[in-house]
Amino acid sequence: MLVDLKKTWKEFSEIPISSDDEIEQDFYFWEKGTCRFDIWHWFDEKLPDGIAGWIAL
Repeated sequence: MLVDLKKTWKEFSEIPISSDDEIEQDFYFWEKGTCRFDIWHWFDEKLPDGIAGWIAL
């Protein structure tokens, strides 16, 4: 599962973000216009130590 999350996180890093912090194209089950912070929260909930703990690795 962590391998899949890492892959998805990398793909997310390539999604264009508007100046309003919204994704500019559909990404998996998130629609264009979704706030990037909503997606970050989703990752934060899925990762054992949250995003901060995972990025520190």
